Amino acid sequence: MVKLRLYPLFIFIMATQTTTKTQPIGLGLHDDFPAICIQDYETNNFQWFDVYEIFQNSNDFEEFVNLMNKARKSVLTSVSSEWFYPDCQYLHSIYSEHLDDCTLFEYLESLDDVLSDGHSVSLHEEFIANFGDSCIGDFSDYYVGEFDTKEFSEHYIENTVDLDSIPDIITSNINYENVWYDLQHDYVEIEADRSTYIFRQ
Repeated sequence: MVKLRLYPLFIFIMATQTTTKTQPIGLGLHDDFPAICIQDYETNNFQWFDVYEIFQNSNDFEEFVNLMNKARKSVLTSVSSEWFYPDCQYLHSIYSEHLDDCTLFEYLESLDDVLSDGHSVSLHEEFIANFGDSCIGDFSDYYVGEFDTKEFSEHYIENTVDLDSIPDIITSNINYENVWYDLQHDYVEIEADRSTYIFRQ
């Protein structure tokens, strides 16, 4: 009879350490929201970032700056690298190659208010482009409504003049297109999304 010798079985488990690199918030280009391209001066390496997504993930300006710093660092190849913004989307009204975070944050705050009121990204951008960055946040103070110029002229006359006190022969011959020429001192038309909007000057 052959005796079998049993040896203890040892199982070695090798612990491996895996690190997952998390992508910065806002990475990528969204067709419908403001975005900025960050590029490394030395390598020309670049990435697009949806800055509105970064804004939405920030509780305040300080957190916004931290997330923007992470976005910029993710593009740079070394600590000594320098960055710039070669291009943007829906930010041309405030754009510069080194757009500061404060202006960008204020612009996105203003946009957030405009969107919550049911208006579009395009209309907000056209408003800032027309009135300048000194009017960031003032959209609702200037906005009148969606009209073409003739409609607005008629609306204006009906709401400011007692037409009942004027003979029909005069009211029926009002040229509202000509009225608009006089109103242009106080109002401006802005086109966005294939529509016309009226704003106070």
